[in-house]
Parts: sequence; structure tokens; C-alpha cells
Amino acid sequence: MIKKLMIKTIYSLLVIFVFSIFIFSSISYAESIYVNDVVFEGNRRITTDSIRKQLKISNKVIDKNQVGEYVKKLFAMSYFSDVQVSLLENNILKFKLTEKPVLRKLMLNGNKELEDNDLKDALNFDNKSRFIDKNVLDGSERALKALYQFRGFYDADISYSTQEVENNQIDVTFDIDEGHRYKIRKISFLGLKEIDEDDLKDTIQTKRYKWWSSWLFGTGRLNQEMLENDRELVLKYFMDHGFIDGNISKPNIQKDGDDGINISFKVNEGTKYNFGKLNIESNFYEERKEEILDKLGIKRGDVFSAEKMKKATFIISDILGDYAYAFANIEPRTSVNREAYEVNVTFVVDKGRKVKVNKINIQGNNKTYDNVIRREFVISEGDDYSSRKIKRSEALLRRLGYFSEVNIATTVLDDPTKVDLNTNVKESSTGSFSVGVGYSTSDGAIFNTRFSENNLFGTGRNLILDVDVGSERNNATLSYIDRRFNDSFWSLGMELLATDREYDDFDKVAAGGAITLGYPLERIFGSLFEDIDFSVRYELLNIDIRNVESDAAQFIQDAQGKSTSSSIKPQFVRNTLDNNLNPSKGSMQKISFEFGGLGGDEDFYIFEASNTFYYPVLETFWGSDITFSWRTDFGYGKGRSGKDLSLFKRYFPGGINSVRGFKPRTLGPKDENGSEYGGAKEFVNNFDLIFPFIESAGLKFVTFYDMGQAFDDNQSVDFGDLRKSWGWGFRWVSPLGPFPLRLEFGYPIDKEKGESSMVTMFSFGAPL
Repeated sequence: MIKKLMIKTIYSLLVIFVFSIFIFSSISYAESIYVNDVVFEGNRRITTDSIRKQLKISNKVIDKNQVGEYVKKLFAMSYFSDVQVSLLENNILKFKLTEKPVLRKLMLNGNKELEDNDLKDALNFDNKSRFIDKNVLDGSERALKALYQFRGFYDADISYSTQEVENNQIDVTFDIDEGHRYKIRKISFLGLKEIDEDDLKDTIQTKRYKWWSSWLFGTGRLNQEMLENDRELVLKYFMDHGFIDGNISKPNIQKDGDDGINISFKVNEGTKYNFGKLNIESNFYEERKEEILDKLGIKRGDVFSAEKMKKATFIISDILGDYAYAFANIEPRTSVNREAYEVNVTFVVDKGRKVKVNKINIQGNNKTYDNVIRREFVISEGDDYSSRKIKRSEALLRRLGYFSEVNIATTVLDDPTKVDLNTNVKESSTGSFSVGVGYSTSDGAIFNTRFSENNLFGTGRNLILDVDVGSERNNATLSYIDRRFNDSFWSLGMELLATDREYDDFDKVAAGGAITLGYPLERIFGSLFEDIDFSVRYELLNIDIRNVESDAAQFIQDAQGKSTSSSIKPQFVRNTLDNNLNPSKGSMQKISFEFGGLGGDEDFYIFEASNTFYYPVLETFWGSDITFSWRTDFGYGKGRSGKDLSLFKRYFPGGINSVRGFKPRTLGPKDENGSEYGGAKEFVNNFDLIFPFIESAGLKFVTFYDMGQAFDDNQSVDFGDLRKSWGWGFRWVSPLGPFPLRLEFGYPIDKEKGESSMVTMFSFGAPL
């Protein structure tokens, strides 16, 4: 059947050639012919209307070259094995078509290890409308063989046969000899001198079979297509490490026993080259040439790297983009000095024209008001184009946490001096309402009702109502934050709270409120203070320390009674987190000074500083990052007029939000009976390694190492006295709301008498 198809195809091409000679010679005196009508014959499954739309035949006068183009288009549709053209009487142009046979039935014989459905998915046949020819079948044969090799069946042999049936249909049978399933036992690179073989093994996608992981990740099996790509990866490695003359052979594959194979490559590194002379050819700020060269991240004497050279072109492009040259063209030209083993690089720059921003268009915000998005832009309509300002605007929009995707694209206009900035956002869920029962190892059982909206009515305002009723804690908090009050740069926050908390040896009841006013320092001092906000918080609280146990520390017994705290708290916050709600990179630093005694009974001052740092250390094979997190908290408090720091402001480390591995509030100063009364100073360090376990569901695995302690008023912070612990656990952040679940197991490293060897920490229904 397939041979007949090939013969028909060759025949049709000869007919077209002869017809073209005839038709063109018969109208050699004219550039075009007049056609009364165009007809099609032989098409049974493909409608004439579909063909006409594909060919776009509308004119009565047809250029002689168009006939050949029509034939090409008909063959390109992949439906026909033969096309013949003739000019009939009355100037009727006729296309006689022969449709390819259609697959009626697909049969698979011999497959035992791989299921029929897996094989059919690889073939990607549609039994109702798939048109078959030799190219299709040969491609299908290769696809099946690639699938088998990917699954480790290196010897798999695939062949096919066809059988004609009625109505121009065809049955196809694939005969499969699966052979043995092989595992990659060894991968080696022969001829290496300077390069570490392990570095090349890490570079390529093909991996050695490992019993503990290959079954899960599908590695350790041979894939010819992947092997070819591995050669390109090795050559790229050579070019990125100075070996510009390096080369690598095709893989040599040898069997190792009944089920193993060894793969080897012959490589020739050549000589390592360094960057030579670096230069910029451009009429853009000639006097700044050396300054720009210093910013490229490469210098003469560095090992040559094609990737670093490529990044340097982007750096130059960004620099030019900051001066409104949005479409600068940078071409790196290299010349090799083989005597000095150097690669000289000249960046030839065509800066193009300066452009201005015409319009900022916003799409995708069904809920969020345009002004909430526009006010985050640090570039405005009519401004000179600036790539730095556009990237900054994009980062600020992502940081809001309102959008799962943010993209600002530059669109060229008819006027070459203007561009539009098209902003596309994809809104994410910002609000939730939940009622539930939770449990925390630090707070006991909790009945919780919470309403939270981070983008209230699309205005960018934040409103939270949180009510907890539990065995050890009753709490009600109402907070409101407008981060851009009246579309200005001022932020305004208000909070009302009432709490009743039972501790082991006393109860604390507090009620009051606070108001916070903030402003970004960048608006005053410029880009030097980028991402730094200043705020002032005033807090008024009524505190009642009561139900003090008789065996409580004397300090706690002395604190019994009611008091009023009136304090002001200036604070500096620097925030470069990529997302405030679920960060994966960036950092946040806080410094605050709280002064109590503005008319209240409590007289104190507190200095606090914290640093939180997120850094993606490794990208997993499924595309998510393993993230390293480092958090440091330091607090120093002192009562004024020679007094010790008040009880309600003292530090009690330990627990899931402090030094894990120790029970809540068990670290810090103790009296002679072992009763805790809290410290006036605190230092806590948390190191976390966060693994995306099932990221689509918000499930993560974490391992941690903590150290921390609190110190008394008359003690200094002694890092040698810090308590240490390590542990692991799981975190789940539900996509339906802001309530995380944490299950973590902490193990004290320097366990003392009476302390547990392991502390299980579980929290649900409370913030991280």
C-alpha cells in the first residue's frame, strides 16, 4: 500500500511538471489567465468549502505562478497523496485530488511491559480523521522506539504493516519486540584533563540508575534524544568555562550484563582561554565607556564564558534602557588571540532612538481598581522610557500579593519615538472567611472565626477580624490598614484588641488599641532609601495581671494588679520580599524603638531588630525552588527610673514561633524554684530549609536549626548560653485562606534535666 502511495506521488509530480510546461507554454504570451470557475474532484472527506478557504481563490483572473502555489498548498494540507491540474473548456480550472487513506483500526502486537494506552498516546492517532502516509507511519515508528528507549528497553524493535480496506481506509499493525529493560550503570567521559568528570555528569540530563530515586523520578534509562541534547550541554559547558575548542564524540553505548548498559563519551578539552581586551563601539556617552565596562561583571583575565558574555549584552541593554533607548541592539564580536589564549570582545552598540511612554494599559484586573495598580508604577505616561523603572514597577505589583502573575510588555507604535506599556495581571484570591476549631501546643484548643481581606473591594485596603475562644486564650482583634491612604504615599493603620491569656502561673488580660502612620523614605531621600518605610505607632493598653499562683516567681507576684501602658513606637522596615504572603526570595529588616510612659503607669523603653532572609538555593527537577530561610530576632528592654522591664513586655522564648525543640515559654531566666519570669533581652536565630513537597496543594517540607535565649535585666547577652535545637516538619498553606497548618518536631541539642528529648509542635488556625 505504502509503495503504491510513493509511486502515485512521483507520478503526480511528473504530471504537474508536464502540465506546467503545457499550460505555461500555451499562455506564454500572457502573464495571467481568465478563469470562469475552479472545480475540485476526488475529495470525499474534505469539503470543497474547506479547500477553497485554504487556497483563498476569489479572483477570476489568476496569475500563472498562482497555479503552482495552489498545488503546494494542497499538498501542505497533508490530506492528499496526488494532485492533478487541468484547464477545461470554457476556462474551467480543475483540480483532481486523491485523498490519503484514513486510519480505520490500530493494532499493537507484542507489548507486555508497556500498556496499550501509553503506546497510543505516543502515537497520537485520531482514529476518526487521521490521514496516513509513509511519513506519518515512519514517524510513529520512531516515536514508539523513543518511548521504549526512554523506559529502558534499549533493544526494542518496532515494525509496522498496513492493509487496505473498503472506502479508502487502512488498518495499521505495529509489531513490537520489547527486548530487555536496561539500566544505565555507568557514565564516563574519556580524555578529561582539567575538568572534573562529576561536573560534566551534573551538567547532562542522562543520569546513572539509582535504586533509591530512579523509580520515582524516571531517571537511569536510556533516551537517544536526551543523549544528543547532552552533547550540546557539554559543548555549552566547554564554552562557559574557557574551552572554546572543546569537542565531544557521539555516545558509545555498551551492554553490561543482562540488564545494564554503560555510556561513554570521548572528549577533547583543548586549551583554556581567558577574556582579553573588552571594548564598546558606540556613540552613546563615550565618556562613560569605562564606567559601563566596569558594570559588565567580566574583566580581562577572567576565564572566558559565552554565558557571561551574553549576560553582559543584557546589562548594556538595561543601561541604555535607563536612558530611554528601549530598542538598542548590542552585538558581541569576538576575535581569538591563540598566542595569548585570549578572546577579545567588542560590544557593537546601535542605541537606536530615544522613546517615551505613550500609554500605560492595564488588563486582567476584574476586581482591583486601575488606580490601585497605577499608583505602584514609578514611571508615568509621558516619561522617558526606563527599563529599570519598569522592572521596579513590576516588582512592586508582585509584592502586593494581589496577583499570581504580573507582566509589563513594551509595545511598539507607529510613531517610533513612543511605546505603550501593556500591563497584564492575573488576580489571585485575597480574602477568606472561615470558622473552625484548631489546636496549638502553645495555646491549647481554639475555636476560631476569621474574616480577612487583603484587597478590600479592590481598593488595596486590608481588613482583618479575628476572634479566638479557647481553653487558654480568648482573643478578639480588628485591624484595618490602608497602605496608600487617599492614593497618597502615607499608610494608615488602626487596631482594636481584647485578649485574655492563661499561662501556667498567671493570667494576663489586656484591652486597647493602636494607630500607625507610615511613609516611604524613598519619597524623601531618593533611590538610596528604596524599599525602606518609616512608621510611628501609638498604642494604649489596659493590662491586668491576675490569678497568680502561689509558687510563681516573686517577680510575677510583684507584677500582680492593673496598669495602663501608653507607648509610641517609631519603626524602620526595609522589604525586598518577592511576595509578602508567600515569600521565596528577598529579605525584610525591621528596627524599632518603643517608649512607654506617655501618661500611663508603665514606664519602659524597648529596642528590637529583626532580619528575615529568603534565598532559593536549588531548583528541583519539577521547576520549584528549594529555599533557605534565615531569621534573626534581637530585643532589648529596660524599665525606666531604675525599674526592671514590665512583665507584659518580657521575653519568653521557646515554642513553634521561637526556639523549636523546647516547650513554649520555658527558656529564659528562672527563680531558685525553676519558675520562669521572662527576660529583658532576647536573641533568637532560626535557620530553615524549605522543600516544595506538593506545591500545587501548598504543602511543604521543612528542616530547621534554631538557637536562642532570653536574659535577665542585670545580664548581658551571652552567645555561649544560647540554647540549640534542630528538627523537621510539614507546612500547609491552604489556597482557600490564610490559615497555615504546621506540624514540626524539635529536638534539643543541649537538653537539660527535666526537658523533653523531642517536642511535637502543632499549630492550626493561627498565623505562621
